[in-house]
Amino acid sequence: MTIVLVTGGTGVLGQELVPRLSRAGYRVRIMSRRSLNVNEGAEAEWAHADLATGGGLAEAVPGAEAVIHAASSPFRRTRAIDVDGTARLLERARAAGLAHFIYISIVGIDRIPLSYYRHKLAAEWLVEQANVPWSILRATQFHTLIDRQLRPLLWTPITFLPTDFRFQSIDPGEVADRLLEIVAAGPSGHLPDLGGPEVLSLGDMARTWMRARGVRRPLIRLPLPGQAAHGFRQGYNTCPENRQGKLTWAEWVRRK
Repeated sequence: MTIVLVTGGTGVLGQELVPRLSRAGYRVRIMSRRSLNVNEGAEAEWAHADLATGGGLAEAVPGAEAVIHAASSPFRRTRAIDVDGTARLLERARAAGLAHFIYISIVGIDRIPLSYYRHKLAAEWLVEQANVPWSILRATQFHTLIDRQLRPLLWTPITFLPTDFRFQSIDPGEVADRLLEIVAAGPSGHLPDLGGPEVLSLGDMARTWMRARGVRRPLIRLPLPGQAAHGFRQGYNTCPENRQGKLTWAEWVRRK
């Protein structure tokens, strides 16, 4: 049975991906820097390893035929996890003779000058140069990320938002479905971007979110300066030509 190692297997994407892989007949190995919880592990093996230090990688990678590298750290230790950690993981994958390394990335990281995006771009380059068969999939922001950004609307009387930012958010379960296809297809290099079904302004998304929760708050546009903000206003983080997602933002909000 093919073993698939999933880094970040307990994260938003990993929680959608692991059961799908199991149902498809793969033997799944979750890699996490925390220890196994008593309520976890029913669907998968557990590999305790830390990308930031390299500890445990020598035991986590061997035996796997594919790695789905979904672990990321957008808010802290980004270089240590996303760049240096990816390099360590690739080194172990190369030594183990891995057949397929799959990296999940973000649409627009080459056009929006955020520090986190630069690190994701550097990780892509490492994957390309590692002499390990690879696939790279860039996806747009998850619905869950937008939901997280809007949570302050629940407790602040007035909310300042960059309402003119544009997003093409996608259900993480649909990204997991696409990754399952990539595992089956084998190494494919750079794949077409994966985006949600619609491009919306953050203001429209916030109003949909508030209506679904019965929240009434005034939204005030926050005019953020800089090239990164310009990129989000222009929708450089979207791929309207690749509207492969089906679950719209409004539908996802109603379900959740």
